[in-house]
Amino acid sequence: MIATRPRMRHLTNGSSVIPLIREAGLGGPIVAWDDVLHEGPVPAGLGTAALRERRAEFLASCGWGSRDSIARDLATRDAAIEDLGNVDEVVLWFEHDLYDQLHLLQILDRLPLDGAPRLTAVPDDTYLGTLPASHYQGLFAARRDVTTAERLAARDAWLVFRSPDPRVIIAALPRLTVLPHLGPALRRHAEQFPSIRNGLSRTEQQALEVLAVGSSTAGDLYVKAHHGREPAVFMGDAAFLMHLGALLQSSRPLIRTARASKTLALDDHLDLTDDGRRVLDGQLDRVITAGIDRWLGGVYLSGHGPLWRWDESSESLRFI
Repeated sequence: MIATRPRMRHLTNGSSVIPLIREAGLGGPIVAWDDVLHEGPVPAGLGTAALRERRAEFLASCGWGSRDSIARDLATRDAAIEDLGNVDEVVLWFEHDLYDQLHLLQILDRLPLDGAPRLTAVPDDTYLGTLPASHYQGLFAARRDVTTAERLAARDAWLVFRSPDPRVIIAALPRLTVLPHLGPALRRHAEQFPSIRNGLSRTEQQALEVLAVGSSTAGDLYVKAHHGREPAVFMGDAAFLMHLGALLQSSRPLIRTARASKTLALDDHLDLTDDGRRVLDGQLDRVITAGIDRWLGGVYLSGHGPLWRWDESSESLRFI
């Protein structure tokens, strides 16, 4: 009797690896799980359809496409794990950084805890997009089964990520170690909350530190402040520009550019303002000075405080 080939469905951390998987000759449809979940609202209490609409509204507000087209793409993506009746195996192609780990949580929260189809994951300690297609057969051969314990931990982590009280994120870390990259990723998420020292997120702090040395284009700043300072790179240049835009467009800007436009481009030259230097030095507070309007998972940060802040000394989140 001739064995039939398993019917597979591949889920990836974006569209860039799709040609590589295809070139490697791995069969089955490939679905990109595209969404920057570390930016914008991911509040608790919304079902799949309602959250999809909320995410489409946010992504469109960032200028990353029309609301309707984004909503359609997200719906197509969601359908890939809702209709698995003719699928024998779902293969996860995700990495160790925050962007990918949040995708894993969302996916594993929606899939069954056990049973069919088989759920596997390729090695996740390298950046897939940097590898040639010749490596993909080896990655596929090294895939492992995702355990029930890992799926339970992912459901737990997805709930705490979406909670309006971010203290539950830190409290959950000791019980989530079955997913080895999740702890560092969620801790990095916590570092995006305003610091108790000066109100800057870690991303903002790193950007201003680079600018304190001298002016830079936004593109060079992205490379130096993010790629050069993150153990696990997770943010694309579009999201990085959004963070810079919040510092530029405030009533008391912390950075400035010579070009008279509210929309930053990668070739724009940036400098610190006097307020930016004072915030960086801890003489002013970014939130009190410039205000904030940002969602982090299930937490909405707005106004000039009090609000949730990251305390690096105690590695905790405090409402002050």
